[in-house]
Amino acid sequence: MRQFRKIILLLLFVLVGASVNAQNETEALVQNLQTANFNSLLSYWDSQVEVNMPDLNGLKQYSASEANEILKSFFSKKNILGFEKNAARQVGTTVYLTGKLVSANSKFNITMLLQQNKNGLAIISLRVN
Repeated sequence: MRQFRKIILLLLFVLVGASVNAQNETEALVQNLQTANFNSLLSYWDSQVEVNMPDLNGLKQYSASEANEILKSFFSKKNILGFEKNAARQVGTTVYLTGKLVSANSKFNITMLLQQNKNGLAIISLRVN
């Protein structure tokens, strides 16, 4: 019975450690969005990303660099001033991040789906409306 308790305790420490690491990575991603730091944001994209934005026709797959350029172009065209995080929820190795992109005249909803991989969190889906 004692061995079982030790194993359970060890598993709890591992899970809590992974959760804290994902929160730190999520906050770094949020900061990159708030400051429009697309050079640092580039490392967060997965190799293939589903992107759906108002200027695009439907949901399509893009490479990391293409997705980064699409978001950068959107920030520029819409004069995005910042990002307001609404929520970041983690379920297992997946993080669901929601917020608003704020411009002088309007706000756009943004949803990002992130997946834990060997290099950390990677954006696998981006939706803006």
